[in-house]
Amino acid sequence: MNHLIIPFLAVVGTILGCINTLILVNNRRVRLRVVPKSAMPGHGGILTASTQHIHGGAVCIEVVNLSSFPVTIAEVGYTLPSKRRVTIVNPILFDSKGWPRRLEPREAVTAYVDVSVLPPEIRKAFARTDCGVTRFGSTAALDDLKLLLVQRSLVGR
Repeated sequence: MNHLIIPFLAVVGTILGCINTLILVNNRRVRLRVVPKSAMPGHGGILTASTQHIHGGAVCIEVVNLSSFPVTIAEVGYTLPSKRRVTIVNPILFDSKGWPRRLEPREAVTAYVDVSVLPPEIRKAFARTDCGVTRFGSTAALDDLKLLLVQRSLVGR
């Protein structure tokens, strides 16, 4: 019986060591949630929607830090075809904090922009950190916005 206990404990120790290594690597990774939304001023606040675009409203990109450490968001915007990007240089923020924004774990920032400044060929929303990590996001509201921008560009021709 003793000759089975030592190999069993060795296997259990190896498995636990591998699991701990994976958890440690995952905890050191930058994790962001990028959520493009539609926004409109409401009574006492701002109404946002990620399921559909609110016609006549602005657009915004919400970035949530899901990492276990603080992250500085340096840039938000939209991707274009051919790996080009539209960056929101001075996003509209409705709090007293500035830009770029340092986000603590589980903290979020929402950057607002007027729809009229966006080109019709936008693809996905993105957020880039100071350390160069870029994450992307897409929602039904962004899909509605893309259709609206394409229709607007066809009417304007």
